[in-house]
Amino acid sequence: MMKKLNRKNLMVAVLALVMIFGVNAFIAPRSFSAGEEGIREAADFDVNTSMMENLAGLKGKSVTLTLSSGQTITGIVSGVKGNLLHLAKISQKEFYDALVATDHITAIEAKVR
Repeated sequence: MMKKLNRKNLMVAVLALVMIFGVNAFIAPRSFSAGEEGIREAADFDVNTSMMENLAGLKGKSVTLTLSSGQTITGIVSGVKGNLLHLAKISQKEFYDALVATDHITAIEAKVR
């Protein structure tokens, strides 16, 4: 009877370990590619180019802009042409886009890690 009990306890312990490590494999951190907010290891910023060229390199990515007025605006870079930036899917404003003059942008923030 003692041998059966030990085998049963051993089997329960093995199953418990398999369940713990098996579940852990599904919960482990993964790299997500969530469309425009995909996480990158480094920003696509280039200090040797203009604000407009940096924004063009972030097309399709979510950015937060700080304007010369101090206001911040977050959205997805849809296009850059001339001195204008089309920012789509403005956060906190459903169904809104914005057209921003690039010479009024004082800072660009992009999520990279």
